[in-house]
Amino acid sequence: MGADLAMRDGADLAHALIDNPAVDQAIKAYEKVLLPCSVEAAEGEAEGIGGAFAPDSAAQTLAHMTQHH
Repeated sequence: MGADLAMRDGADLAHALIDNPAVDQAIKAYEKVLLPCSVEAAEGEAEGIGGAFAPDSAAQTLAHMTQHH
């Protein structure tokens, strides 16, 4: 998942740099896209980690994987 996010981040930053003439503006535009995606990814990972250490970890991990894919 990390490599996928890195590639998406690179593409989002490239789009922001193309669409905004000043680097400061591009960074601000990029952050508006990056931050919500980061929160979503972190929440998903926290859910997955929580499931891995629960008494019914196998069932929770399977539910997590099938819910997001």
